[in-house]
Amino acid sequence: MPPYCEDLDENFQEQALDVDLAGLPGKIVAGSGWEEFNLTVSNKSKAALKEVAFYAEVENYEFEDESKFLSQYVDLQFRMPDTNEWVTIGDKDWAGGYFWGVENMKPADFVKIDMRLSIDKNAPAGDSYSFGSGAYLGDVKGQECIAETGMSVDFAVLKPGSENENPGEAKPGEGKPDEKPAPDTKPQGGIKELPVTGNLAETGSSSMLPAIGIAGGVTIVAGAGVVFALRRRSGGAAA
Repeated sequence: MPPYCEDLDENFQEQALDVDLAGLPGKIVAGSGWEEFNLTVSNKSKAALKEVAFYAEVENYEFEDESKFLSQYVDLQFRMPDTNEWVTIGDKDWAGGYFWGVENMKPADFVKIDMRLSIDKNAPAGDSYSFGSGAYLGDVKGQECIAETGMSVDFAVLKPGSENENPGEAKPGEGKPDEKPAPDTKPQGGIKELPVTGNLAETGSSSMLPAIGIAGGVTIVAGAGVVFALRRRSGGAAA
């Protein structure tokens, strides 16, 4: 399994990907139903990227008491473009995981992913966040490594029955918190191949998404001739 690039070079900064989370309300009443938003990952570099994987999670800022964690009360999903089927990310204990990937991402290619979340009425109220990232196989001094860029947005969970006439929009946060380690990702099954959304410089794209399987805390992105394994991180990726 490749190391993360910053583990090889503490000064490494990922500069190829642009990640954007948009459309999530700034306040969500627990038990109020589905809220839709988007995760967009773009290749802003002049080089093609290989084995690009996408990650998403939802949690709160309760660090001391596991019983107060939000994730176990969240159903986080993404929409399959070819079937419009909503697919759950993570499981009943953890609303997060690497869930999709692109074998090759040409310069100016982008993937816009429809997301949605539902928060159970029994969820704890409080300050929370949604985090999304893109990661690919990079290189530091000739050694293959995982380069990752992410973005978080902050929102508040309100108690059931709360008034929420002006929810606003979730504001950019400071990235995924380092203080709360993520639990191991449980098996999720395979995701079939799909095309990227498009190219910022031209219409259409021939890049294809590989199948993804998650097992034992490791995500496998099966490309044409290489297997890209992403380990779960306990720390955060900077926005």
